[in-house]
Amino acid sequence: MKIVVISTYPPRGSKHANIGGVASYTKNLVANFPKEAGNEITVLCHKVDGKFEIYEEDGLRIVRCFDKNIKCFFQLFGQIKKIKPDVIHIQQELALYGGILNAYLLQWFLFCLRQYRTVITLHGVVSLKKIDTKFIKENNANMPVWITKIAFYAIYRPLCLCASVVIVHEECFKKILVEEYGVKEGKIQVIHHGIEDLKPMSKEVACKKLGVNANKNIVLFMGYLTGYKGVELLIEGFSLYAKIDPNAFLIVGAGKHPKLRNDLVYLDEYLRLQTKAKELIPENQYKWVGFIDESDIVNYYSAADVSVYPYTIQMSSSGPMSIAIGYEKPFIGNDVFSGSIENRDLLFEGNKESLMGALNRFFNNETSFLDYIKKLKQGRTWYVIGNKTYYVYKKLVCKL
Repeated sequence: MKIVVISTYPPRGSKHANIGGVASYTKNLVANFPKEAGNEITVLCHKVDGKFEIYEEDGLRIVRCFDKNIKCFFQLFGQIKKIKPDVIHIQQELALYGGILNAYLLQWFLFCLRQYRTVITLHGVVSLKKIDTKFIKENNANMPVWITKIAFYAIYRPLCLCASVVIVHEECFKKILVEEYGVKEGKIQVIHHGIEDLKPMSKEVACKKLGVNANKNIVLFMGYLTGYKGVELLIEGFSLYAKIDPNAFLIVGAGKHPKLRNDLVYLDEYLRLQTKAKELIPENQYKWVGFIDESDIVNYYSAADVSVYPYTIQMSSSGPMSIAIGYEKPFIGNDVFSGSIENRDLLFEGNKESLMGALNRFFNNETSFLDYIKKLKQGRTWYVIGNKTYYVYKKLVCKL
């Protein structure tokens, strides 16, 4: 079986590069497909520094062939014509292939591939009911609400119509596609975001590497700083908790988003939140470290007692949360994750008082969180996810 996977992809030899979570997702996915004789797996991914390149890595053929601009789909189509694959699997996120125009043109690219069996994974599914002025502001946009709703509908519904199979990561996303976008239920497969089997080091060793006191109650936030990630809520909620627990220590691993790093309005907001943290949290109870490099991820998760995901809306599965589960490290999240996290003890309401209470609850009973997290990990390992995805391909090939 000839399989083509279209996505961004980490640079050679790396996995968690500063180019967004879909790249590392794709690398983990393709590395965990079953090894069957006769299979040819090709990843068509973005160029690095504008350079076309073909190489082998981990038994896979990597073709760096497209630019993130209007030429993207012509470049991809040229490679597909040469390969003549049995299945094409496209990873989709709004800005994955360039700007908003390319997000819209992706449906026409899929339409042009109608002679092939196509699978699309929607890494983000936005409920039309949740789009309001707050949502627009948090996502650095300035369009009216009604136009934004039409834009999302015009992007996602045609993608679902054109693809042979649609994959989402949670049942709640499937429900949104069926009820709000009118997608046929039978076309949608729920396959969770994969979890890496990661091994933490001791807290003492990790804290020594980071220059942090291992006796502190350490809280970690890791991820790109965007409005919906709830960093302001994190700062306000932790500042309340810091008053009742002088031993609490917050690490803010909030990196500048690669697509917004030159946006002056975004940079002003980033600075405002840094200033707010400085004003509300005592200097000896927090550290703003910014983007956490791949080589340091193990240090930060090993040092942390708990990680926090204060997102104001669940548009996708959280990559940093998946890493926490991989290390079997406790976490708490905003109740926007109630559609995918069944254990209510891990969730808080979207306000600073509830976040403070959740941290207090955790540090008074840390061990109660671990059994549920281990259970989550067992059902979502990359081995399981790779096999489930591969079975979708096999079913498609056998059907047609």
